[in-house]
Amino acid sequence: MGHRRAKTRRGVAFLRVRALLAGALALGLGGSVTLASWTDSNFASGSFGASVFQTESNVTKPYDALGTWSTNDVSPGATLVFNATAMSPGTVFYAPFAIRTKVNSVAGEVVLGIPLVASTGTGTADLGAALRYRVIRSATCQASSFTGSPDFVVGSDGVKPLTVGQAAGVVNSLAAATTLPGAATQFCFEVSLPAGANNALQGQTATATWQFTATSSS
Repeated sequence: MGHRRAKTRRGVAFLRVRALLAGALALGLGGSVTLASWTDSNFASGSFGASVFQTESNVTKPYDALGTWSTNDVSPGATLVFNATAMSPGTVFYAPFAIRTKVNSVAGEVVLGIPLVASTGTGTADLGAALRYRVIRSATCQASSFTGSPDFVVGSDGVKPLTVGQAAGVVNSLAAATTLPGAATQFCFEVSLPAGANNALQGQTATATWQFTATSSS
């Protein structure tokens, strides 16, 4: 009889465990259903475009804002009007150069480099090596432009050979353009053959090509 009671107790315990497990499974299924959520999304996009930076130059003499403006971006570019085909010792010649930004261009800066010189002479009798120059920023281009306190680009402390470029610390700004070109930045070149130049320079020729390198500021 005791064996039969023990067996009955074990059966009741087993039934209780099954009931508890079934309840736990039912609760688990019910919990998974109640965890569902609503979703929503938001998006953002942007558009982008590059700025424009282009320049053009003018060598009219005397300077004329209505004169011809050209994109002189290939050497030798524009021809400076020196009219210096018959230089003698002590003579000085002047030529203007203006540069500006094209329509819709951003602002920038321009740097005058060391000129590339070609000459028919050699050694101490070399016209290109004998020539001296100075450059200022100026709305006019003549001898009087170099008097007083001009804005020197080259030669603030005296004339320089054609192996020298823009002085350190000089800044030549280029104005931004709108639907019209930007305001011009004007330069004046002075080139001279010093007094006492070698007599063997007679009849020689020389050319100098300056590069203006423009860089946008933004």
